Amino acid sequence: MKNFTFNSALAPMMNAYAENRSKEGYTCLNHMYYLQEFDKLVEQNFNSPYVTKEAIEAWDTLKQNLASGTKIARHNTIRAFAVFAFARDGISYVPDTSRLRNTSTYSPHIFTADEVRRLIHAADHLPSRANAPLRHLAIPTIIRMLYCCGFRIGEVLKLKLEDIDFENGVVTVHEGKGGKDRLVPMSRDLSVYIREYLEKIPQSSEWVFPTLNGHYASGTVYQNFRELLYMSNIPHTGNGPHVHDFRHTFAVHTLEKQLALGYDPMVIMPRLAAYLGHKSYRETCWYLHLTVAAFPELSAKLDSAFSGIIPVGGGDCYEED
Repeated sequence: MKNFTFNSALAPMMNAYAENRSKEGYTCLNHMYYLQEFDKLVEQNFNSPYVTKEAIEAWDTLKQNLASGTKIARHNTIRAFAVFAFARDGISYVPDTSRLRNTSTYSPHIFTADEVRRLIHAADHLPSRANAPLRHLAIPTIIRMLYCCGFRIGEVLKLKLEDIDFENGVVTVHEGKGGKDRLVPMSRDLSVYIREYLEKIPQSSEWVFPTLNGHYASGTVYQNFRELLYMSNIPHTGNGPHVHDFRHTFAVHTLEKQLALGYDPMVIMPRLAAYLGHKSYRETCWYLHLTVAAFPELSAKLDSAFSGIIPVGGGDCYEED
């Protein structure tokens, strides 16, 4: 993890917290940037060796124009530090988890089966370019992996050749969200497709999706994704669709199929949470909300199993990706 410098009276506690997170495998830099920003606030206005209520309130009101999701992420970052500090000094103030609430009404686009087919067809017909000679091979493979396995885009782009076990049909994700590793099974068809893709590209790089300077960037994928939307006659507005919507679509379609096959929702949930790399039901419940919203005919089954858990809309259940 990058070294961060803290200068307030809380510096010793912050250094201990940063060291503890590093040992636990957390690699999210945004978390530490927020902590460094909080350190400056404390140094300039409070400079107490303990986390105080006044400092927390000042932190929560520091940037009023941010999106509610970002405000919650900032608040929860400092709250996690406060919990750590209180466990050691018994004095630091720990704010309530319900202090801030997500007021966002954004709902990801859930691609229909027909839209997925059109997008894959468009990807399979992308022409190569002089500045991107492998895109007609890489983009179709990336799109398939996003939809078929529910990967985050960063997880796919950072895959190395050694991360794919074709014998067992398993992909190893190293240092995913929260710094955790996980194993993601692939279908046989996807495994065969990826193997054939790798046979077509130069084997001069350790990356599954190589470029001259490393591996594909998420911005590059997004630019190609916009082209695929146009080719597939799928409208794009300021609210999406986004590349990350493939992950939401994977979750929703998986839930739909599993429920249709008669599986108990209480069995599906932990499996899906583990597959997606969620650390808690708090994240997975957002996908349940999407299922209810997109497939009303399934709401009765879900509501009977998760009454009071699934948010009707907006709410606090969201994934910070």
